[in-house]
Amino acid sequence: MADSDVVVVGAGIVGLATAIAAQRRGLRVTIVDRHHAPAGASIRNFGMIWPIGQPRGPLFDLAMRSRSIWLELAEQVGFFCEPSGSMHVAHREDELRVLREFIAAEGEDRRAQLLTPEEVRAHTPGINPDGLIGGMYSPLELNVESRTAIGQIWDWIRGQPDIELINGFEAARVLPGRVESTDGVILETDQIYLTAGHDGIAHYPEFYPRDRFALCKLQMMRTIPQPRGWHMGTHVAGGWTLRHYGAFADCPSLPELRRRISREQPEFDTHGIHIMLSQHSDGDLVIGDSHVYGEEITPFDDDHVNDLILEHAKQLVDAPTWKIGKRWHGIYLKRTDGRTLLVDQPEPGVTIINAMGGAGMTLSFGVADMVVGDPEAAFSEFGSGITQSV
Repeated sequence: MADSDVVVVGAGIVGLATAIAAQRRGLRVTIVDRHHAPAGASIRNFGMIWPIGQPRGPLFDLAMRSRSIWLELAEQVGFFCEPSGSMHVAHREDELRVLREFIAAEGEDRRAQLLTPEEVRAHTPGINPDGLIGGMYSPLELNVESRTAIGQIWDWIRGQPDIELINGFEAARVLPGRVESTDGVILETDQIYLTAGHDGIAHYPEFYPRDRFALCKLQMMRTIPQPRGWHMGTHVAGGWTLRHYGAFADCPSLPELRRRISREQPEFDTHGIHIMLSQHSDGDLVIGDSHVYGEEITPFDDDHVNDLILEHAKQLVDAPTWKIGKRWHGIYLKRTDGRTLLVDQPEPGVTIINAMGGAGMTLSFGVADMVVGDPEAAFSEFGSGITQSV
């Protein structure tokens, strides 16, 4: 008899979402992770649930499904999850044109609004008014304190029926029907989900060819808690961010904005910088980020990159203090073939869910719900193209 119906390898946000989706369908679930406390990309991010960045169609729909599950789970578990919304601010005419084009095409579906500088400040009082010419408000984004929420979900899972979380389990071999650890523990199961992020490449490496996948390293930082109860308001993003997310890719003015940034700020292209900020429950500001790929990744952080991020963050937000309390980097796996994630079945009873890039917090619950509930649709939409899985 199998130890459980499902074994999930990796207890980051993708694995947690998958385990919860399976348990809610009446399955017995074991989730394993090599760490004894959350340590990976799932706690090294802004905590932004960011539907506004996903292009219309399946990805936006999954982001919205994920948003609903986040709100439901936060109420059950008790972690910080605030429907903060987001503000994209514009300081240049090309930025404002992209926002206008996006609103004209998708504003009604996304409930996004184009705002005057005064309206921007009313929604998001922490915005720096200097040079502000407008902005776009979206009510859809959530603010989750990821560095604490993941651990709280781990603790909550330990008290749930039909889910077992095993820490310190290093998966050495994955075979149909069984997962073996490096110290000889064997878990037998009907279905395995591989959700271990970039650590999961070792299992079925043929599904991660170098011409389609790459590691990405990002640098981020966090201020000390802001004094006197200062509150920024929504999440904040600058014009640089418009060239980063697929939702804006079809805006006619985007190429002009890209060229202007490349001409004026070539280091932003070199280091993959775009500026975003979130504020968590203790008042700290999370600031980022940069993107370096593949062979360019080193174990050493670049202070100059952090200085650039901080300098331009100050153009967006008028915070009382910019004293940095923590700096860190994260590494995630992403597809480089124009697609967003990987869902595939290398062998019967083994499913890979990986390569969400920087959208793991936004998409994981929706993707997991789809994969567990309708795997054929998920394989068809997000498969690798390497094998016919179903």
